[in-house]
Amino acid sequence: MKTRKPNILIIVSDQQGIDTIAAYKDYFKHEAYLCHWLKTPNFDRMVTEGYSFLESHSTNPVCCPARSSLFTGRYSAETGVTYNNIGIDMNVPNLGEWLESNADYNRVYCGKWHAGGQWNYPDVEGARKIPGFETIPVGVSGTGDFNDFQVAGALKGYIMNYKEDKPFLAVAGLMNPHDICYWTPPLHGSRLVPKTDLFNLGNSLPPLPPNFDFQFKDPSPKQQVKFSKSEWQNYLYDYCRMIEKLDADLGRLLDAVDSRNDETVVLFTSDHGEGSARHKRVQKWHPFEQSVKVPFIAYMPGHVKQNVIDQKHIISGIDLMMTVCDYAGISAPPNCMGRSLKSLIETGATNDKMDVAFAEFQHTGRVVRKGDFKYVKIYEFSGDPDQPFVRIEDDQPEKFQPCAGSSRYKTLPDKLLFNIKNDPWELNDLSDDPAYALKITELDHLLAEEWEKKMVPGTHFDRN
Repeated sequence: MKTRKPNILIIVSDQQGIDTIAAYKDYFKHEAYLCHWLKTPNFDRMVTEGYSFLESHSTNPVCCPARSSLFTGRYSAETGVTYNNIGIDMNVPNLGEWLESNADYNRVYCGKWHAGGQWNYPDVEGARKIPGFETIPVGVSGTGDFNDFQVAGALKGYIMNYKEDKPFLAVAGLMNPHDICYWTPPLHGSRLVPKTDLFNLGNSLPPLPPNFDFQFKDPSPKQQVKFSKSEWQNYLYDYCRMIEKLDADLGRLLDAVDSRNDETVVLFTSDHGEGSARHKRVQKWHPFEQSVKVPFIAYMPGHVKQNVIDQKHIISGIDLMMTVCDYAGISAPPNCMGRSLKSLIETGATNDKMDVAFAEFQHTGRVVRKGDFKYVKIYEFSGDPDQPFVRIEDDQPEKFQPCAGSSRYKTLPDKLLFNIKNDPWELNDLSDDPAYALKITELDHLLAEEWEKKMVPGTHFDRN
């Protein structure tokens, strides 16, 4: 008889788009998808022996906001982390704190945290220690090239040698492929993308995507760079190599889990995607698929349904907290808006329709994905990230107050509407087409009534 709850290993990569896993080639068939330009034997192993989602979304495509959602089950307007390097609302428990108070788990964290405060990696003690977790320390360099190898090695040792009666919750915060940021002007990258085919790679260089040039109005932040075609192709090539480094470190962790031959569930996801030359973008911050779509894979051979690539259910990072709590046999914290995926990934069945996901971006941006359609709107930004919304009646800035309804705030006139099923590259904005006016009204209502009014904004923050 089973005598205890399963061990849980959460692995979070940084800036990994959904199409960066070679096992997905049959689903992302266009040659510009990156799955055709890399080898990922360990991701493929997770996919073929586990349950993965192709409609998995970031809650906010930038590091700290997304991570604050992953580890609290709350949106960034609720955690208060609407931009990088600020602290989670002190009244919102993170996953480690909640399990510490409500479950019999040993909890360890190793690697990139970046979910609150002006720092990336946790200290063992002091102000930069993550509440609710013990820290497995690694040398801090700020790049995946160095840190990920240490993180994977340290946690491999922990997992293989763990012999306590209590189950463990371990988190591996990996940095790659975030290192691609250091090639680009927005981070004043010190590395230079080759302007020519310097190494004679020829046909090994990925092609530019079909949505590199797009014609619709774009109200979202630009995050564009002026690369030549060869620079873009080298950029994509290097991004693929960073994914392959990530895959190697993933393999070390999976080997450690498999060596235990017990019930250890592995949940893999990423905080956000990467621009990848689509819509001429680099990095994240924007509402397009390349930035919002991220992998989500569950792996526990013998318990999780195997070789299921789910194209139907729409999920997001907000669901991680609920799923972990379900595996731990406890209720989630109050006000969590996610859904547990445990029943679905173990049996293939769920009572939840799972056809909608919400996301925020750039302080006042809103995204709703419902069925085949994705809708984007942006409230006017006041210029103050802590009071970003502008009231209609008096032009005064304030924090978001969902109980007052979204009609309280000024909205930018330009919106976006895409039929993702028919237009996966997001080339055709339908927002000005009268035939879709009712669809926009429907999604506006859904956004306001089923999401914004249900959020509980944070009140007590540690900004240090």
